[in-house]
Amino acid sequence: MADTYLPADVRKRIVDVMRERKMTQRELALRIDVNESTISRFLSGKTEKLSEESVIRIARVFNVSTDFILGTTVIPDKKNYDISELGLSVEAAKNLYTGKVNNDVVNRLLENPRFATVTYMIAQHLDDTLAGGYAAQNQMFATVGSLLLGQNQTPEAVQAARTANAMKVPTYQADQTTIQNTFMTVVKEIKKEAGSDLAAAKAISKETTERMFTELTKGQDTPVPTITPEAVADAVTGSVSGMDYVNQEALLNFNQSLVDLLKTTLQQPESQGQSDCLLYTSDAADDRITKNSVLRRRAATNGRKMPL
Repeated sequence: MADTYLPADVRKRIVDVMRERKMTQRELALRIDVNESTISRFLSGKTEKLSEESVIRIARVFNVSTDFILGTTVIPDKKNYDISELGLSVEAAKNLYTGKVNNDVVNRLLENPRFATVTYMIAQHLDDTLAGGYAAQNQMFATVGSLLLGQNQTPEAVQAARTANAMKVPTYQADQTTIQNTFMTVVKEIKKEAGSDLAAAKAISKETTERMFTELTKGQDTPVPTITPEAVADAVTGSVSGMDYVNQEALLNFNQSLVDLLKTTLQQPESQGQSDCLLYTSDAADDRITKNSVLRRRAATNGRKMPL
């Protein structure tokens, strides 16, 4: 069936679909349980009335929406389905309706052709279609091994029995591995279609860091500005303190812990300080973390300030 149709009234729409499906008036009448004359009179224009029940049945016969039959849309696809038509359980439908599952992800999975294959793989896994074969095969190898050992205990027989037992495979391993690999291929395909927004996230992080640095060094007219651990901790926790549902007591504890961590870092032995300190550079041309030797000035700051 075509994806879209030209605008038409209900009479013309039924005629178009019947022609496309190569269905006669008599066949349609039988399918919707009415007299052929009822269909004939309506389609010829001799009567203007077609019962609501007849419209619903016609839509079901052609598997389209009633809106499409009535001519209010040019798209035949149904948008509203009964749970029974979709084959969903009440609990599954409830999870979709209440947002308990991510509907966007569900849509992407169902639209992926490979995911349909995964569902049938899982169905075979659940009813042991494939596992039954592996179980029978394993039993055969076990039986062969027992027979070989039962006849004699020669080194050759023992080795043959071991070989037979080694050929056994975990009953569910094969289909589980196939399911996992195929499903991950589906996830990768969906991710590729969705694209990536990491560049935007990096840009936002860079902008935020630069803005924080500007605020912390405001008023310091020196080549190498200094920032106290308290200032850094306040800037970090202050960026989230105004958000809803933030536990202020926990935030305060985190602030103090961050201050202590920064002070401890700055108070490491001098032999470690110059080589271990990493500073983030926001230079777009460089955009990497570089080692900085400015902590050589730390002795002058008495371990209380963090040079940048």
